[in-house]
Amino acid sequence: MSRPPHGDPSAGAVPRHLGIVPDGNRRWARHRGVPARYGYRRGADRTVEVLRWCEEAGMETVTVWALSQANAAKRQELPVLLEGITALVDGVTAEGGWDVNVLGSPEQLDTLGLTGLSGRARDAAGTGRGAGLRVNLAVAYDGHEEIVAAAHAVIAEGGVEALDSAAVGRRLERWGQPGCDLILRTSGEQRLSGFLLWQSLAAELYFTPEHWPDFDRAAFDAMLASFAGRERRFGA
Repeated sequence: MSRPPHGDPSAGAVPRHLGIVPDGNRRWARHRGVPARYGYRRGADRTVEVLRWCEEAGMETVTVWALSQANAAKRQELPVLLEGITALVDGVTAEGGWDVNVLGSPEQLDTLGLTGLSGRARDAAGTGRGAGLRVNLAVAYDGHEEIVAAAHAVIAEGGVEALDSAAVGRRLERWGQPGCDLILRTSGEQRLSGFLLWQSLAAELYFTPEHWPDFDRAAFDAMLASFAGRERRFGA
């Protein structure tokens, strides 16, 4: 039986598209007196665990904000951040059954020394395309730039006359970015910071104090319970 489209109130108590802002890796490491790279390594491992739980729960799409454009500009911290991203991609692609997509322009990935990251993710997860969880890894991502890129793509394909909100939305869906049902942000931060700006119109928000490496199964279940108990108004 086919499932209702994203945004349909009958879709059930589990989010079909979950967005994750996994904050707190560096703070987790600082509180334990260990180098930041250990925090990002533990955060990468936690991401893979959470993605497994998401698949078990019946979610279809999960978008993880692996690196913002703002953090990509912090040159002093960048080597540690990139090491964490490499560990994350290694862990996610090793699962083998997920449809993995890297969000980020080729130019930005090249500037960061991550040329070929998108192809590597596709090659490693190709056998799972269309069968398992869709995993979007947002690298050097900015929600404003994503919308601009989608608009440019619409114009390139159909001219200025083709540009409207529906066309932009369809383009984002083709890129694996349907409307988002729930956005999770850890480590006590309570803002979106430009994440999934277009897709978050009707999304529920869930903020939790745990640093990302400490976001365990109990915290995950609490998030789902909170979502299930809400009366969604879908932007109204």
